[in-house]
Amino acid sequence: MVRSKTKKELEEEVALLDTMLTSLVELLEEKKILTHEEWEKRIKTRTTL
Repeated sequence: MVRSKTKKELEEEVALLDTMLTSLVELLEEKKILTHEEWEKRIKTRTTL
């Protein structure tokens, strides 16, 4: 049987994913592959679909 995650577990998972995404974007910026502005534009484009 699949157990539902608690609110705290979900918050921790979201925080981890946020940290992972932030780290990835920072790495891409350092390597001059993507700018912060391009990243935000992509987010806005995908969230309005």
